[in-house]
Amino acid sequence: MLKKTLLTLGVLAVAGTASAEDITNPFYLARKMQLGSITSVGLEESIVKNSGVRLIQSNRVIAREDLQFGLTDSLAIIGGIGNTWDKWKNPGETSEKDNENIMWDAGMAWNILSGPAKWQVSGIYGQNRLENFDGEYKFVKAETKLGYQFQRLLPYVTGSVEIPVAQKKKGDKFTYNAKAGIYQGKCEVWALDTGIRLMYDENTEARYVSAEAEASYYLTPKTTIGVYGSYMLDGRMKTRKIDPDGDWLGNTHVYDRAAGLRLRMFF
Repeated sequence: MLKKTLLTLGVLAVAGTASAEDITNPFYLARKMQLGSITSVGLEESIVKNSGVRLIQSNRVIAREDLQFGLTDSLAIIGGIGNTWDKWKNPGETSEKDNENIMWDAGMAWNILSGPAKWQVSGIYGQNRLENFDGEYKFVKAETKLGYQFQRLLPYVTGSVEIPVAQKKKGDKFTYNAKAGIYQGKCEVWALDTGIRLMYDENTEARYVSAEAEASYYLTPKTTIGVYGSYMLDGRMKTRKIDPDGDWLGNTHVYDRAAGLRLRMFF
């Protein structure tokens, strides 16, 4: 009896794994009438230096919830809401300052190609509200993503442009973001997504190059738990404002690293 029970459980486990959807794939969208939830929590540390002197140190807690709802098998409504809790110090100060950023966005994503060749486009409208630093910031963002599936290996590139709509202090110029990545699924039990991200902000003339990675494990065919992290390989800003009334600085270097957990569930 025990052997039969174990055999039955083994068959069910294999069947469940075999039917797992590739929900960690960077091109995956919720199917028609399917709801997807992606919950992320993490920690981030940033340091800004000028000529080797530490100017700002920031420690940040990040929490975000992203949702998808499939209108068709290739078109979905996307959106998210999140918050960051930030503690940072100016040079020469011993006390920390608190900052909080409440953010939300909503839009649409469309998988134009869904075979081995993949092409996804998306557009969103969003808002950030920083309590003690940049103030309210509204924007629209357009993104495109291209890739090609080689069995379980998927190299891909993404590119986006963020356009300010209304803001107080951050600036009215564009922010560009690009990533070259490789996604790999293995036996529908775990998946790995790695890549290099480049970001350029015209407002602060910031140029960031970061390495990123995320490893995910399938708890059920439609649920994964994962760990993610990023490490800035090179970060530079020609101008940077320490606080709303501070001076502009030149030749600053930025050091940043982050790590967290991510839970994906599709219903």
